[in-house]
Amino acid sequence: MDRLKQSASETDDQGETMWILDPVQLRCLASAARLDIVDQLAGHGTMSISELGKALGREPSSLYHHMRQLLTHGLVLEDGTRTVNRRVEKLYRTPSRRMRLRKALADPANADIMRDHVRALLRQAERDFVAGQKLPGAAVEGPDKTLGFARLVSRMDAERLERFNALLEQMAELMWEENEPDAPGITFTWVLAPTE
Repeated sequence: MDRLKQSASETDDQGETMWILDPVQLRCLASAARLDIVDQLAGHGTMSISELGKALGREPSSLYHHMRQLLTHGLVLEDGTRTVNRRVEKLYRTPSRRMRLRKALADPANADIMRDHVRALLRQAERDFVAGQKLPGAAVEGPDKTLGFARLVSRMDAERLERFNALLEQMAELMWEENEPDAPGITFTWVLAPTE
């Protein structure tokens, strides 16, 4: 990663969270396909293009352009190779398991880019939901629920809003915990916006 990208992105002291602040990196990620690649790599760890294609339900050949963009902007790193059926595959990973945009959201100069991110997130959330509906094991009720949606509107005092935001952070922490390879996969997308 070049000096500009190093200074425009921050990583916390433990190396667990990469705060994406560089407008060029932010623009690169404002694509549903690239966002999905980064999410898969952050969630599952090192993968090859063929594994990514399978996880995303896409032809591997459709991912190379996006992968080049992510590599160029330091949002994905090469992580060695492995041989499968006498064929060498490159492996890829994210610079950090937690790729965060919250600090960029706080900068009013990023307003347009952040709107593009929300559009990309919502397009991807719709694709995730439609794919989830088709899975035979999708559960819509009970403690094992894997399919659902909601849009809620509320007025909260400062104490309730603080609790609400703490719960969102707890959900993110649960999603970032180590993956269970045999457990069903889930996605979780949320958008929070103030209203009049």
